[in-house]
Amino acid sequence: MKPAVLALAMLALSACNTPARIVPPDDQTVEDGKRALDQLAQLPPAVERIRIGDQLRIVRDAGEMPTLSAFNVSTIYELTLYTVQNDGKINYPFLGPIQVAHRTPAEVAADLTKSLAPVYREPRVTVNINQAPGNSVIVGGAVNNPTAVQIATANTLEQAIVGAGGVNPSGNASMVALLREDAQGAYHAYFLDFSQYLKTGPNGRKQVPLQRGDVVFVPKSNVGERIQGVDTYLNQLIPFTKSIGVGYNYTRTSGGNN
Repeated sequence: MKPAVLALAMLALSACNTPARIVPPDDQTVEDGKRALDQLAQLPPAVERIRIGDQLRIVRDAGEMPTLSAFNVSTIYELTLYTVQNDGKINYPFLGPIQVAHRTPAEVAADLTKSLAPVYREPRVTVNINQAPGNSVIVGGAVNNPTAVQIATANTLEQAIVGAGGVNPSGNASMVALLREDAQGAYHAYFLDFSQYLKTGPNGRKQVPLQRGDVVFVPKSNVGERIQGVDTYLNQLIPFTKSIGVGYNYTRTSGGNN
């Protein structure tokens, strides 16, 4: 029994020595990402794109509307609402499933207008995002309060980090990552040296505006990784091995009494 206990303890020790971690990119990639972030800050606000879960309002610009004797006002309004499903599509009358996710409302309106030309004499439509349930960014990693931050509350990268309680002592503030989706839904990584947050320079510093779906991640520093390893050893391994010892001694004692 004793060798089995020791083997189990050694297995636990090896597990604690290899904590799960996010592997950082090489230094050149980080530097390139920082320069790309500086360029990102100079760009005008990005065009809003439709996301899964959004509720669209699609209205024909011309044509006959249902009479109030047939529909009340709220029903007429509801007939113009379409929720984007998990496959990124909506079902539109006469056309069936239409792919709308990752596209702009103007792009969807142009396609619908073209497709509705054989159906209506005046096929032009207007598309707007009526509700956006996911109007937030995720801030995680080595921050004091990992959370989903509403863009209406924090609309810049710096505000989102501060809104999540700031970088905690184990975090690497010099390599904060911003993950952002492109038009095809693929993530690209940008990097911010948040340790220079208070050094604005004589001309100030351009803020980085956030977009829906952004992910802000603060990795642990090398020191933070070591601290986590020590914490894992003290708070997980030692109580675990003590409990094994108590159980083993109890079993031996019980066996002796029998």
